[in-house]
This record gives sequence, C-alpha cells and structure tokens, in this order.
Amino acid sequence: MLREDLGMLLLENTMQIVLVFDDKGVITYDNAAAREKLGYEDGMCGLSASSIFPNIFPKGEGQQTVLPIVDELQHMTAYRKNQTCFPVDIKIVQEQRSGVFLCIANDILEKEYLSRNLEQAKQETEAALRVKSEFVANVTHELRTPVNGILGHIREMLPEETEKEKLGKLHLIERCCEEMNKIINNILDFSKLEAGKFVLEPRRFQFRSMIDYVVANHKGRITEKGLDFFVTVSPNVPEYIVGDELRIVQILNNLLSNALKFTSVGKITLEVVMTSQMKDSQELFFLVGDTGIGKGYSFCKDRSRKSMDQRGGQWKRSGP
Repeated sequence: MLREDLGMLLLENTMQIVLVFDDKGVITYDNAAAREKLGYEDGMCGLSASSIFPNIFPKGEGQQTVLPIVDELQHMTAYRKNQTCFPVDIKIVQEQRSGVFLCIANDILEKEYLSRNLEQAKQETEAALRVKSEFVANVTHELRTPVNGILGHIREMLPEETEKEKLGKLHLIERCCEEMNKIINNILDFSKLEAGKFVLEPRRFQFRSMIDYVVANHKGRITEKGLDFFVTVSPNVPEYIVGDELRIVQILNNLLSNALKFTSVGKITLEVVMTSQMKDSQELFFLVGDTGIGKGYSFCKDRSRKSMDQRGGQWKRSGP
C-alpha cells in the first residue's frame, strides 16, 4: 500500500503530462500537470484520448478510437480544452497484464520558442559578421592603394636623393608605409578569423631558412638596443617540413617584436623544440623568452609533417 501511495504521489507532482486510458481510448486517470496544461480543471476522466491527441488517435469505422503504441519518444501536438494546441514529446506504453495504456508527454513549447530565437540570433550574428567582414575588406583595400602609391614614389626617390637629412626622412616614410601595410594585413587576418574564412595553406619549405629569415628581420633592432639574441633549434627537427610558413613567420615576428618592446637590458631568446611525433606528423613548440617586464616565455605550437627527403643535423645560433 505504501508503494502505491508513493507512486500516486510521484505521478501527481511530476512536471510531465501523465494520462492513463483503457483499450477503448477512454481516459481513466490524469495527473495535476495534465489538468493544468490542457485546461481541464475538473479532470479528463471519461473523455476520449483522441480529443487531446487527434493526430495519433484517429477514429475507426465504428467511431472507436484506434490505439497505437508510441514506444519511442516522438514529436506530436496536444490540444487544450479551448482547442488551442502546443508541441509535446510523447511516449505511450501498454501494461501487459491489465491492458491499460500509459501516456507520458513533455511540453516543449518553451523549448521550441527558445530554439527558434537562438537560430534567429545565430543568423543575425552571422549576417552582421558578413557585413563587418565586407566592410573591413573594402576599407583595407581602399587604404592599401594610397599607401602602396606613396611607397612606390618614395622608393623611386631614394636613389636620386643625396642629402643625408632628406634621405633619412624618406627612409622613415618608407618604413611607416611598410608598417601600415602590416597593420592592414593584420586587420584582414582578424576579419577572416571572425568570418570563419581563415584558411591555413601548408606547403613544403626549408625550416632553417625560415628561421634565418625571422632572425634577420629582428637581429638588427635587437643588437641596436644592446641586447643579446640567442636562437636554438633542436637537432631532431627535420630540415624540410610541411606547414604554413607565412603564418609561422607572422606569429614569430609578433612575439619577437613584443619581446623587444618590453626588454631594455639583458637578452631575447628563440627556441624551437619537437615535443611529440607520430609517423610522419610532429608537434613543434616555438618559445620566445626575454628579460624584460614579466621575464617569461611566450610560445606558439605547430603541428607539421616531415618532408620525405628530410635531412638531420644540429643547428644553433648564439649571440648577437
């Protein structure tokens, strides 16, 4: 008896719609949630299940309700007393001994409403990102044209200029134009990232030549500041790898530029180590350290593939 009382207590207080009906489709039990959500304050006992779920309880030739068994959760429509409807997830099972049917349904109206709002918000966000990306692409294109025009004229004037002061100013303008082009490229990269159009372009390249190029870009400015510059590459890193050389160079340039910016005395280091390898794929870590503010390491990780004609050997550079 205690078990039956506990079962009734659970049925009456559950948030789900629970209905019980006989083999003729006549409802014999409804719980509190069913009465509230379907608008039958006085209960539904004696009503036909087809009045609540007409889509799954059709009438037969003798106007008798046909009783299907929905043994898997399905998406259906439930009708209230005032003939308004709402979506539900429903499951119907039959108790074999007594032959009665148990119907359990979840009201998913709010869930569907939130899902539609979420989908609409997603579409609006994607549209806004597309507009933003197009705007940024157009603006950066318009900026690049005059900057490259100025840069071209400056480079034409450099061989003809003999005065030291004017030559210095021309070199300054040239460098400013180059920095502006870098800023434009960075803006385009961020725009591509936000739009999901940023694509890596892996290709075979000589790894140590790439490192030499990065070192050459920063060596002069680092030594001018009176800093030591140490570069170390692990001997197990192959000579040729397959990866996006342009992006690796871009990241290393950013890390080394930040290290130079915040370091006034001491040293800057660049270290490349291979942390793992599986068949022809390997993981490389690039660590940039400095003795400036924070005195820490910045690093980037790259998963590359070895080239078929790799060559081994140790490669190190120390000092400025």
